[in-house]
Amino acid sequence: MTIVLIAALLLTQSAREQGVVPTGAPAATSTLRGRIVRGDDGGPLPRAQVRLVPVDPPATARLASTDETGAFDFTALRAGSYRLSATKAGYVHLEFGQRRAFEPGVLIVLTAGETRDRADIALPRHGAITGRVVDESGDPVEGAALRVREIRFMAGRRQLVGVDATALPTNELGRYRIFGLQPGRYVVSAEVGHVGTEDLPGYATTYFPGTPNPGEAQLVTVGLAQEVHDIDFPLAPVRTARIAGKTISAAGEPYRGAIELRASLRSGSVVTASVGARTEPDGSFEFPNVPPGEYVVQATRGIEVAWQFVTVDGTDLTGVVVQTQAGSFVRGRVTFEGAGTPNRRQIEIAPLPVDPDLVPFSGGPKTADIRDDWSFEIPYVSGPCRLGVRSPDGWTLKAIRVKGADVTDTPLAFGATSQSLTDIEVVLTDQLTEISGNVTDSRGQPIADYTAIVFAADRRLWYDGSRFFRATRPARDGRFTVRGLPPGDYLVAAVDRIPGRSADAEWQDPQFLDSIASRAVPVTVNEGQRSSLNPRLIAR
Repeated sequence: MTIVLIAALLLTQSAREQGVVPTGAPAATSTLRGRIVRGDDGGPLPRAQVRLVPVDPPATARLASTDETGAFDFTALRAGSYRLSATKAGYVHLEFGQRRAFEPGVLIVLTAGETRDRADIALPRHGAITGRVVDESGDPVEGAALRVREIRFMAGRRQLVGVDATALPTNELGRYRIFGLQPGRYVVSAEVGHVGTEDLPGYATTYFPGTPNPGEAQLVTVGLAQEVHDIDFPLAPVRTARIAGKTISAAGEPYRGAIELRASLRSGSVVTASVGARTEPDGSFEFPNVPPGEYVVQATRGIEVAWQFVTVDGTDLTGVVVQTQAGSFVRGRVTFEGAGTPNRRQIEIAPLPVDPDLVPFSGGPKTADIRDDWSFEIPYVSGPCRLGVRSPDGWTLKAIRVKGADVTDTPLAFGATSQSLTDIEVVLTDQLTEISGNVTDSRGQPIADYTAIVFAADRRLWYDGSRFFRATRPARDGRFTVRGLPPGDYLVAAVDRIPGRSADAEWQDPQFLDSIASRAVPVTVNEGQRSSLNPRLIAR
């Protein structure tokens, strides 16, 4: 009897770990079956990966692989709503019921004890882009390297991000083909030499339809299994220049260290990948073949960092000095207004950069070491930053004070040892605001598949890492709840889908928030206040 009981407990624990039998949930008695087939001829796709994600929390995904006939099944499912998707190398990742690119699929709703068959998905093959690259005279350029990237909103700025695709160099006719593309909107570029090389100087990296400025690139839209033709463009001839200078440490000594160049956002450019310089032991560096534009140079030496802005107009820039700073220390203490104290390991304090140019080209922000006595320290902070605080459940940030002055959400200058702060007080409170509600469609009917976004009415508070906006999915009953926002005026919107990839922060893009602000519901909350409202769904 003891052995049987132990086995039963182990099976139950295993099921819970797989998201099958969460504590307090209804019994998992439903089944979902289907087939994954090719979109062109309906033939089976064996070894395709199938993913089933519950919409209702707790949302633990289930995975399956199709057999030789393309069949799959999921058993022991709880009643509720699910999203089903499938993927296989060479084919487009697709959701069940998805009809067009950039749109979500259809929810599968299972009742207790139900067996649902024919949850089939037909996967289209990948898309492609073809075209020609020519010079300023219209003659074909052979051997040009093609790249395809997406513009995504990440870390508070729009960036060019590479995607999984295959692009071969242009042939003797200047023709190219980029294949293996998921549906999306892409930036296509070509280059025969780039910053940091001597190859064919005089031609900048060129973005379709023929501009050296990535911010002026025209997006190429690729639909499901679509091959887009005639994306032809000329390389942009430019007068390139050389940037040369020396790197100096905070102590004033020349050194040979890491130094990189990247387009500055001050010109409105989309962020591109950084490139390295040629360096010498005496600290000399050189970036050859740099096209006109505004740039930021970053130098690092261990914990030391420096940024320098340069403008290139076709004339060589020499004698550029980039001197690192030792970094500032931030020291203080966490205090509480409320009953008890939270787990200190669930609190994060970090400097959040406020200038997108003065951000380390790689790596994330340093976080505070919070000690048992609630004192904390953040070493080697550089660049203008706000202090960001992530609070544990049941607590939220009330104020950050320096010598009694409130500096919450205020940009602070760091970098030099003299800019260190040693008497910061971070105040957490358990008096939380709460905004909740249900969402209805245009006919006034309640719905449960949406994302609720609560954001400050003041556009100046829409910055990266801001504590004045939040996005959340609804609970099983369709109700959304957002707790812990600072007191103030907000807009509440419910949208059927968020642009971009789910892992990105596209919903924080000011352009996106602007597009939904006029249809959002205004609300004002004070400290400890709860507010309930019912916004209409915004279909996108």
